Amino acid sequence: MTTFYGTAADFITYHESRGKTILSSWTTAVIEAALLVASEWLDGRYRNFWVGYPTDGYTQERLWPREGAYTNTYTSYTFDSDEIPDAVEQATYEAAFRELNSSGSLEIDFTPSKYSKVSVDKAVSVTYDSRLTEVSDFQVEIQKVQQLMLPLIDPQSTGLLSTLSGAGERL
Repeated sequence: MTTFYGTAADFITYHESRGKTILSSWTTAVIEAALLVASEWLDGRYRNFWVGYPTDGYTQERLWPREGAYTNTYTSYTFDSDEIPDAVEQATYEAAFRELNSSGSLEIDFTPSKYSKVSVDKAVSVTYDSRLTEVSDFQVEIQKVQQLMLPLIDPQSTGLLSTLSGAGERL
């Protein structure tokens, strides 16, 4: 059985409560297909940044529920090992809505151009892609999803929401 975060009924309730139009052509099957794509995208996008680890290990289809998961907020909340945060479902609904309105919008391919290297002798060496100014130039960024995910991000992970597009190294 293929799994995804949330349900078609809750997807409809979530968006209608926010004044968004649910098209009559969005049957339960169509919404569930979008929820699957959105769940896969969310898992791929946040795989290395969520706190904890999948309850059933590597063979678990979705990355939630998780062991050792908690919010990184003041008055932290610890999730049960069978619990999927509302924020994960809501983020899935946001991404699925985008996918339903623009099929394939979560699947961005990127081919890097040639890179140039800049260095300051014995101080800093930085490699830039001259075409790009931000990581978001080639990654799907959904502001609402990022806001929902922030409390679930491992504070030890870095670079997730960075707008830098170069790699730096200290010499």
